[in-house]
Amino acid sequence: MSPADACSSDPEASGSERATQFPVKTAADAREALANLLTASPLHTAEVLLDAQLAVTELVSNASRHAGGMTGFDAYLDNRGTRLVVSVEDADPRHPVGEPLALRDPTAQGGRGWAMVLALAGNAAIDPLPTGGKRIKVTFALRAADSSEM
Repeated sequence: MSPADACSSDPEASGSERATQFPVKTAADAREALANLLTASPLHTAEVLLDAQLAVTELVSNASRHAGGMTGFDAYLDNRGTRLVVSVEDADPRHPVGEPLALRDPTAQGGRGWAMVLALAGNAAIDPLPTGGKRIKVTFALRAADSSEM
């Protein structure tokens, strides 16, 4: 999947609303795609949007920094509309590494990105791609906004 080809073969995405109406090439594009998708959801909250945007910025940036760039991006709401699912692909088969945030030296430079993604996302999976590289899929649970958030 190229960034221009935003549709995935994920069966869970069938009939789901998709975020990617245009090619996603940068972290800013990915953040905009998530905002467009989530603001249409009745279960949208500012907290989920910010968490998803931060995690996806990290994934896209890491693909650029460590894997030669992003080769695919997809975002959609699951069939029930209760989860945001985001996939970022790159050409490097190596998995991200990192210690849990609590174990990191706060003065160390770098090394927090993957732990941050894991802390923000409800679920994360890494799958090899048939042509090489990997797909990192993260999910975020959606929930109705509290009246205090409105």
